[in-house]
Amino acid sequence: MKKLQILPLAAGAALLAAATVSSAQARAHEVIYVDNPKFVAPLVEKWIEEYAKVNPHVQIKRAESREKADLRFTALTSSDDEGASSEVVTYVARFALLPVTTKANPLVGALSKNRLDRKKLRKLFFADKDLASGEDNNKLNIANPVTVYSGSNAASAAPIYASYFGYSTANLRGKKVSGDDIFLLNAIKKDAAGVTFNSLTYLYDTETRRLKEGLAILPLDVKKVQREVLYSNNIDQAIALLEEEKIDVIPVPYIGAVYSREAAVAARDFARWVITDGQQYNHSYGFLNPDKKLLALQQQQAKKQLLTSEK
Repeated sequence: MKKLQILPLAAGAALLAAATVSSAQARAHEVIYVDNPKFVAPLVEKWIEEYAKVNPHVQIKRAESREKADLRFTALTSSDDEGASSEVVTYVARFALLPVTTKANPLVGALSKNRLDRKKLRKLFFADKDLASGEDNNKLNIANPVTVYSGSNAASAAPIYASYFGYSTANLRGKKVSGDDIFLLNAIKKDAAGVTFNSLTYLYDTETRRLKEGLAILPLDVKKVQREVLYSNNIDQAIALLEEEKIDVIPVPYIGAVYSREAAVAARDFARWVITDGQQYNHSYGFLNPDKKLLALQQQQAKKQLLTSEK
């Protein structure tokens, strides 16, 4: 990413938002087709709803397929993931993945004094296979039975979670669940030995802002202050903590708005609006904002691109 001079965040956002709306209003009756994973759909729908209020002449519709989308929102491992050279990536949000089970699982009590650090999480969720013997040499030494559940489709967080710990999805233990990752929660509720991982937007009720009934975040080996926040069961406290501090046992990947370099101006304008006015809705739907420095750089870059295109 190019190094750019950073404007004060509020000033840069205001200038860019005004320029984006002005540019978009000059072009009437345009249609943008978007695609996104299901877990981010409520936030994308909110962005679309609010964007329509300031630019009613641009229609944003769901694409029939990922390939037919003018703009797609997709999960990325980090802000270093730039996509294909023919594409532009704007980092519009982040999401956190937490290991979870139910309160009925005896593993919660068993781990209360022997919390999971990065090494133990690797042993719990992943298998190291000896190619010669086929034996698993990476078992966590606990008495309680454990069944790992993970997603199996392309939109699942499983590949990102596995990559973060240095594995592929083929190394994930246990059972694969087809469909959206929300079904992982149904699986562990039916299995007292079940464990999984999922995003904040699925683990918490975004209306009450509390952890969903019956769920329990697995005990993690983090600082006492961090532990008090994470186990307060309050999504806003968790978001605030994870935006400010990097915790090595918790993956925090990005959501990128990805479009081709030849995409319609309307698609680029929508992506620009998301990193200005759209950021105010991220927390409500269980997502983190991009880090402040990256967000400011993107806003400055988008402003320069917009001013150049209007000359």
